[in-house]
Amino acid sequence: MSSATPSFKQLKVAIVGGGLGGLAAAIALRRAGHLVSIYERRDFKLEVGASISCAANGGQWLREWGVDIPSGRPTNLMKLVMRDWKTGKILNQYSLDEYEATWGIPYYMFHRVDMHDMLLKTATQAEGEGTPCSVVVDHIATGLDAEAGTVTFANGVTVHADLVIGADGIRSSIRSLIGVTPDTKSANQTCYRCNVKVTDIEKLGLVGWAADPAIQFWGGFPTDDLSRYYKIVMSPCAGGEIVSFYCFMPTEMTNHTKEGFTFAEVPVSDLLAGDYSSLDPDCVGLIKNSIDRMPWRLYVHQPYPYWVKGVTAVLGDAAHPMMPHQSQGACAAIEDAAALGIIFSKDFGYTTDVKKGLEMYQHIRKPRATRVQSASARATENLNERIGFTSLSAPEARLKAAAGELTVNEMNNYDMRAHITTEAAMFQTAPTPVDLQAQL
Repeated sequence: MSSATPSFKQLKVAIVGGGLGGLAAAIALRRAGHLVSIYERRDFKLEVGASISCAANGGQWLREWGVDIPSGRPTNLMKLVMRDWKTGKILNQYSLDEYEATWGIPYYMFHRVDMHDMLLKTATQAEGEGTPCSVVVDHIATGLDAEAGTVTFANGVTVHADLVIGADGIRSSIRSLIGVTPDTKSANQTCYRCNVKVTDIEKLGLVGWAADPAIQFWGGFPTDDLSRYYKIVMSPCAGGEIVSFYCFMPTEMTNHTKEGFTFAEVPVSDLLAGDYSSLDPDCVGLIKNSIDRMPWRLYVHQPYPYWVKGVTAVLGDAAHPMMPHQSQGACAAIEDAAALGIIFSKDFGYTTDVKKGLEMYQHIRKPRATRVQSASARATENLNERIGFTSLSAPEARLKAAAGELTVNEMNNYDMRAHITTEAAMFQTAPTPVDLQAQL
């Protein structure tokens, strides 16, 4: 932008969806000086779920926003461990001992409930910069004037805002209301999530290494008698009180046809179907004593043609739902939120031209999020594509980057603020921003 101080207007912001992405956006925009209201379709007490990865590219924004990270009871991950499917023998270990020293922040593993509570508290508490955000539940969006910023809810309430953000997840109403129709197909792999209490592990004399500060993997690679779609990812969270499992298998082996966090708990037999009968006995023992066993149907979404219309935009799973194999879903939503907070800050003049600001948001975020989305789909078929399975050494990172693979260096070295500053200066010299919806 020019050397003159940009104009700033305090915006009235409506965020539809009070999940992790919606709350992150609320915090970012609150910190930027705006008045934020969050509209959630259901009671937050229904929040359950498993572990959430938060690598440095997400954690840096939590720190910048002044989030009380310890209150979210994260586990600081120290290694990745790959185990043999049948025996549990350690095949390889990837140390994260230097992660914090390299990137300036630990690799956090949160329990979803704890992370949600942490973000909700930061968004709404009196302490901290900006006006506390307001939150209401039982608001389901059914109508939208994307140009005027008017949202209508099923309960008859209508609200008007200068900026509307759809953070309402993979089945987003706001995305549909701006005219985006998802191009999806059922994934070859689907998942069950479950948790095991560490107190139960200790009481039952199960393997003590289950509570180590590590992500542990079984399977994920094809063998003569095992599909690549059989995979288990296990990690501790909730301050070391819970060990969380993601149990993947070929879709045809599952008994569920829906997805979500609020469906009825499934029996252990559903998790141990098919070739889980040959699984490492120690891992089987943990799963047999699990709780919160929930299905998670997976779909591959092609990138959406656009994310913005008028003064309305989508973020997180509403904008770029992805397979979970890069552990970047939450970080991508946090990055979306951070971009909005920067673009609509006092540093730029976009608060007086919200449409142009959202074009910048899409310009900045869509290519990077789409790259992660695509890499997550590829890692379903080839686990070597996962960004965690690379050293932090420059030679190996360069080799993976040259092959087009996502690397930890690419994710954590990214300077979004500098990127936005550079692009804003370029956009200022053009008569109008590129037709981003057509281009992207």
